[in-house]
Amino acid sequence: MAELKGLLFDMDGTLVDNLAYHFAAFAEYAKREGFDLLEPVTLKHNGMHSNQIFPMVLGEAKVAEYGIDRLNREKEEVYRDMYRGKVEPIKGIIELLQAAKAAGVKCAIGSSGCRENVQFIIEGLGIENLIDASISGSDVTHGKPHPEIFTKAHEALGLKAEECIVVEDAVNGIMAGVAAGCKCLGITTTASAETLNAAGAAMSVADFTTITIEGLRNL
Repeated sequence: MAELKGLLFDMDGTLVDNLAYHFAAFAEYAKREGFDLLEPVTLKHNGMHSNQIFPMVLGEAKVAEYGIDRLNREKEEVYRDMYRGKVEPIKGIIELLQAAKAAGVKCAIGSSGCRENVQFIIEGLGIENLIDASISGSDVTHGKPHPEIFTKAHEALGLKAEECIVVEDAVNGIMAGVAAGCKCLGITTTASAETLNAAGAAMSVADFTTITIEGLRNL
């Protein structure tokens, strides 16, 4: 069995419980622009890159008219404006990051969010000194459930997949972690333990208050 050397964290729904703000931002942005959404943005889109979501909710023609870069940039500006000053950590995550640092276990973020959003959350939580690397949706071609984000994350830490555990709240994210060759820990902020375990999580928890580095090593 490989030694645990790295933790690869999703961000939205894993470090912070912010999915409601993302859903509200999509709706608010559509209202401001006069878009008729083909379907609301819901948990089924959780873990996907906005490049995947916009064609589903606006249609290919509208995406081509506006341009995906503009849509992404403007929607994420709405999200950050709505969430600014409200960033709170999932219970136990700061303590877990601190314990990892003390144990010499490297930590990375692998998020479908844009680079600006990742930095926004890192600064909002004050964890700049606890995160060794971050991979955002701006850094990859393929969104989850494709493994690219987590493959790049463990490579950024200089580690092998089997030396890392992916921590995720979304089915798409668990599938990405498994496809990358990592063990996965699910957190049930947006999906049930049964659902995450069925997707490939080795185990799932409600928050990080019961998780220790030694427990993760035994995973």
